Amino acid sequence: MALNLERLKNLTNTQKFVSLVLIIVIASGAFVWFVFIPKSGEISVLKTEIASLSNDINIHRIKVKRLDELITENRELQRKLAELKEQLPPEAEVEILLKQVSELGGRTGLDFKLWKPTEKKPNASGLYVEIPVNVEVAGAYHALGVFFDKISKLPRIINVSNIRMGNSKPDQNKVLIQTSFSATAFASVEGDAPVQAPPKKGGAP
Repeated sequence: MALNLERLKNLTNTQKFVSLVLIIVIASGAFVWFVFIPKSGEISVLKTEIASLSNDINIHRIKVKRLDELITENRELQRKLAELKEQLPPEAEVEILLKQVSELGGRTGLDFKLWKPTEKKPNASGLYVEIPVNVEVAGAYHALGVFFDKISKLPRIINVSNIRMGNSKPDQNKVLIQTSFSATAFASVEGDAPVQAPPKKGGAP
């Protein structure tokens, strides 16, 4: 439709003002309908995506922080495991370890009357086996105390249990006590070597 300028000139000021307002309203409505509303929807979608991404970033930051903590914890566990492995010899070395125990007793003045390895007992964890030995010794009370103290300071684990002391009897300038106990060695489950008795002092236990 052609715009009639002559008719516009003939409009009163009020009519011109109303016409201008109508043009502005129509233009504004068109802008809102065709531009603002579609863009507003896109902005809302983008805000939701940004919020989701920010949440993911925060979650990953927490995971990264936790990962560092887990790495540190794992290193500490590996260190402790190495220490425990150092205290748990393979079964092939248990014979040597028990021989050291026997030699300790001999050096502290104990006389071995019995040294009888019994059946090994696998631990429920499957990480190690227990290898008990029934032992009887004769010697002074002080020598027995020194012997047990030296066992506790060995780098390998030896557990002494079921200690039973018999009647004491004098022997020259000292009092001898017959003592029986169980000495248990612990070995990692590597290999399968039998446990043999170490040589007796003066006729092997």
